[in-house]
Amino acid sequence: MKAFRNFQTASGSTALIVISIGALFLEVITVQISRRYVDDVPLLDLSGRSVVCADPDRRSLRTPVAKLVSEGHVNVLVHLARVTDIDAQGLGELAWGSATLRGCGGQMALIAPNLRVRQLLALTRLDTILTVYDCEGDAIIGAPAPVTSAMAIA
Repeated sequence: MKAFRNFQTASGSTALIVISIGALFLEVITVQISRRYVDDVPLLDLSGRSVVCADPDRRSLRTPVAKLVSEGHVNVLVHLARVTDIDAQGLGELAWGSATLRGCGGQMALIAPNLRVRQLLALTRLDTILTVYDCEGDAIIGAPAPVTSAMAIA
């Protein structure tokens, strides 16, 4: 039997504690999402073993994407170089983010996913709806000009 518990750390990241009864092990999966801008293009830097956890109140990709949309940013780059693995929920978060941004007239692109993440993107065919760049420089050059969304909250 496994029990899952999420908590917010002091740094704002989410940690998932997995407790397995019987095997008696404790595993902490830390997910960190930070936001920055390069040439007025918003970048979300993700790091950790998995993009999301199982709790709907967790800090996931949905929160920063929704905040960017509310601020009028509909073209977003997601830097995955420090994501070591991604689960099905994490892939779903990428699909949700892409659909949300497309619905606002923008798009999401990924930067530098590792081989394992690239394989999962290909397997799920997410690589057909998300542009994938090998490096941040190429992504910045290829990113569409900033667009102001009509959905932005004034």
